[in-house]
Amino acid sequence: MTFMDDLTLVLDLLILVAVAVFYTGFMVWLEMRRKDRMRAQTHLREGALVMGMLGGVLGTIALWGEFTWPLSVETPSGNVLAAYDLLFFDALLMLAFLLVAFAVAVNLRRPTHMVGVLGVVIGGGIIYYGYRAWTLSLTEQPLETLMLYLGFGAVAIGSYVACLYIDWFVVGPDQPGVAPLPSEPTPRYPMMWNLLLGAFLLLVVLAGIAALFYGFDTAWAHLAAPP
Repeated sequence: MTFMDDLTLVLDLLILVAVAVFYTGFMVWLEMRRKDRMRAQTHLREGALVMGMLGGVLGTIALWGEFTWPLSVETPSGNVLAAYDLLFFDALLMLAFLLVAFAVAVNLRRPTHMVGVLGVVIGGGIIYYGYRAWTLSLTEQPLETLMLYLGFGAVAIGSYVACLYIDWFVVGPDQPGVAPLPSEPTPRYPMMWNLLLGAFLLLVVLAGIAALFYGFDTAWAHLAAPP
């Protein structure tokens, strides 16, 4: 099979994911601050739709990679680069699943906290993949790779907080069944939620920056010497 490398495209899409998540989260938080729940829900559905579309593209690439192992190259000494298929496509498929699942849950008015719970587990897995890549020095930019995986792993874990906020306060007052537990229509401790959501959005920004810097290094290297 001809060697194929979609890493630069994947990094471009990850940057778009970070932008979509941050902008959606910020707009929902802003409208909730203005006590305009209807507009917040509209922003949420639109943002979730965009995330789902990005997740669909990433998932298609990830599934193709899982089935074909395009980064593997057979040589007399063995299969080189095979570990990169596991490193990149496993984590990418898990992230894509989260994005699509969140989009479906939001637009079908279903609870999102189950997606958040899976995000905690998936985020931990992505961080572990990055840690192993760091210890094995699998890439030519081990630190940048570690930062990328730490960033998006942390965002996946932090998504649980965002999902709880959505189910309790954004969608919950109109669809009580989505809330994991009965709650008041507005946060009892608004400062706590502001801090938690602010921390989540900060993680999204840091993940986007990690993808951006990794993309700069990779794009220039791959454009200069494509496979």
